[in-house]
Amino acid sequence: MQLPSELKLAIDNNAFCAIATNIDENIIQNHLMWVDYKENKILINTEQGRKKTQNIRINPNLTIVIFHPTEMYSSWEIRGVVENIIDNDSANEHIDYLSNRYTGKPYRRDTGVSWNEADIKSREIWVVNTNNIISMVRPQAKSDPE
Repeated sequence: MQLPSELKLAIDNNAFCAIATNIDENIIQNHLMWVDYKENKILINTEQGRKKTQNIRINPNLTIVIFHPTEMYSSWEIRGVVENIIDNDSANEHIDYLSNRYTGKPYRRDTGVSWNEADIKSREIWVVNTNNIISMVRPQAKSDPE
């Protein structure tokens, strides 16, 4: 499914997302995360061994809500499936890319400090195939002047 250009622009401008995974058929887990895309796939980068990584291996379906970075009443709900999990060094490089984009520095360490020196757990990237996008992009709400 084609990602809307407005959504890509929001992600490029450091939109945050909330991802929901299933712990079991009765319980959902939700996390606020950084988000990325490549072509028409959503990319989620997370630490290996977390509960959400266990969840996604049992049930690869998830929902992602991406919040516009400057227009608080605009968001996109994405329903999709994790079609691939990348768990090699490129996932660690990707979190550095995201961290530099969101914070201006490498992930959880100072510039020049290596991944191994900082003793950071390895990462993985979820490549999400989008099944449905629900756009909730609205004009910015304005209050009446007092």
